[in-house]
Amino acid sequence: MKGEIPEDLKEEILKGFKELKKEYGDDVSLAVRSSATAEDSPTASFAGQNETYLNIKGEDNLLWAYKMCLASNFTDRSISYKYTHGFNPLKVYLSVVIMKMVRSDKGSSGVMFSIDTETGFRDVVFINAAWGLGENVVQGTINPDAFYVHKPTFKKGKKAVLKRKLGSKEQMMVFSEKLQKANLAEQFTKNIKTPIEKRMKFSITDDEVLKLADWAMKIEEHYSQVRGKYTPMDMEWAKDAIEGELFMDQARPETVH
Repeated sequence: MKGEIPEDLKEEILKGFKELKKEYGDDVSLAVRSSATAEDSPTASFAGQNETYLNIKGEDNLLWAYKMCLASNFTDRSISYKYTHGFNPLKVYLSVVIMKMVRSDKGSSGVMFSIDTETGFRDVVFINAAWGLGENVVQGTINPDAFYVHKPTFKKGKKAVLKRKLGSKEQMMVFSEKLQKANLAEQFTKNIKTPIEKRMKFSITDDEVLKLADWAMKIEEHYSQVRGKYTPMDMEWAKDAIEGELFMDQARPETVH
């Protein structure tokens, strides 16, 4: 953390930030995310091992979050995990992805799989959803809503949600109302208690479930074709309540099965 970002790299990062501001406005909020080369390899899943910083605004905060992501490759947790799985800590390289923040703090978000993760059954899309930002779902700290869509009947035009289960969704992650200075290492998001009226209803509609399932099947088909073998996918999605749109955040091969 005492290291300085080289000037040429700093210029490249801020140049990219200016491009984002041109596209989305000066007030654009960022997700600054770690991506390590050994993440979700066939022998280990690094999900959650490295840090992600949400609701980042301004050049100073962006550079701070960038450095914090790199530093997270060397936490005790990360080094211990690599040692346990036989990875050389200095050979696991890490990138930092800087993205426009989807305003799911006012909407909903979650994960989905093009396979049933419990049984390995290939003919369903399994979707988890909750109110607010997706970190609580990804980290498994809440009980989310769950949906199943049957692939073969969907592809025949009979689009229906096969099964749905209301989760308790005890808390939701939202933006902090007051941004803190980055050098104080304060959080830019916070968890709040989910209002009872939100807990009692599903965080996405059936139409949105079906749209996500359609994307999941297309993504699975694409990567199975690219890799030349059946490749079930693990995906993250978010609903921007301000723009009223669904977004795919990322897709990677599912590794459990």
